[in-house]
Amino acid sequence: MILDWPACRNARDLGGLPTQDGGWIRRGALLRSGHHADLTPASVAAVRAAGVSRIIDLRWHREVAARPSPFAADPVYTHLPLLMDEITYAYPDDSYGPLLDHNTERVAAAFRAIAEAPPGGVLVHCHGGRDRTGVLVALALTVAGVGPEVVADDYARSGNSPAATMRNTLAHAERGYGGVEPYLRSIGIEQHHLDAVRDRLREAVFLTETRNGWDAFAEEYADLFRGERAAKIWDRALLSGFAELVRAAPGPVVEVGSGPGVVTAHLHGLGLDITGIDLSPAMVAVAGRDHPQVRYQVGSMTDLHLPDASLAGLVAWYSVINVPDEALPAVLAEFFRVLAPGAPAILAFQVGDETRVRKNISFRRRRPEAVAESLTAAGLEVVLQTVREPGPGERSPQAYVLARRPA
Repeated sequence: MILDWPACRNARDLGGLPTQDGGWIRRGALLRSGHHADLTPASVAAVRAAGVSRIIDLRWHREVAARPSPFAADPVYTHLPLLMDEITYAYPDDSYGPLLDHNTERVAAAFRAIAEAPPGGVLVHCHGGRDRTGVLVALALTVAGVGPEVVADDYARSGNSPAATMRNTLAHAERGYGGVEPYLRSIGIEQHHLDAVRDRLREAVFLTETRNGWDAFAEEYADLFRGERAAKIWDRALLSGFAELVRAAPGPVVEVGSGPGVVTAHLHGLGLDITGIDLSPAMVAVAGRDHPQVRYQVGSMTDLHLPDASLAGLVAWYSVINVPDEALPAVLAEFFRVLAPGAPAILAFQVGDETRVRKNISFRRRRPEAVAESLTAAGLEVVLQTVREPGPGERSPQAYVLARRPA
């Protein structure tokens, strides 16, 4: 995804690149760009708002002295030159193989910096965001399971960067070392570093499975449930109460797992400044088509890429049902992080203890008291907890829990 950072070349988020085993690179986990010396104040703010926990500057010392980074004094900034001060080896125009061979200590240090970064995204850059950045990013993506053709195609998105150059570089690692991981081990990278990079770049399996399932089911689901809100008086009543709370302290609201956009559009009609966020691009397309007056975007409730305490409200209407139990605490912690003090969050879900699978999507039923307890553990105050009996077409009671971040 291209990043809108004026005066910064080749800025993009590598999230969404597919892995060879059917997974994906997590959005916001690895970003790449050219140097930041010319960034506008707005662009500097955008970089800081991107959730970056480490910026790795691969430029020579002389480049940094000539064009200092605006982040040099930030704790997230790390300067690790990838190349020796004076190049003493011959190198072709169509491969970075010699870079790998002759800069082993520097490559190892930069790779470790990705592996050991604090939680959050890692932003890698050099001067133009092409050569040195391209090599380090290619190593990290390959370790995460991205295939050589996809790595090469991403490299080619930078200016004057033939995909064949990166293909040749990866082929050099294969011929000379047996592949990227054997190369990295040969220069001192340990298995825990490889595992750390793989874990931080790849999204959780349940997210990939959920996205793929909803992508395939999106149109059918929208047709099945279009117009159902009109028949659900208690749903509308609770959403109206939520909207009234938000209007008392207005600001931006998001619905996470917005699906075909019905609830987002309903709350938009109640006057809320609301955006729908969904993991499934197909669902986002359906929602945007059916409700063009509302904003919808692809994203994950596990990592919302929103500033701390920035939301006046959050809605999770039958969306935490796709989250496994072990991932729920982190999701609720993310809700707490993005809510402003006093802002409400409302959750809806089916009552029960079992997990059902339909259309290759896992649907988890939960006990309202357990969800309330998890919300409290995340730092939120439970305000309302209620259950209604099953309505037409429903097999189980329906639960609603409203909580707020303490004022």
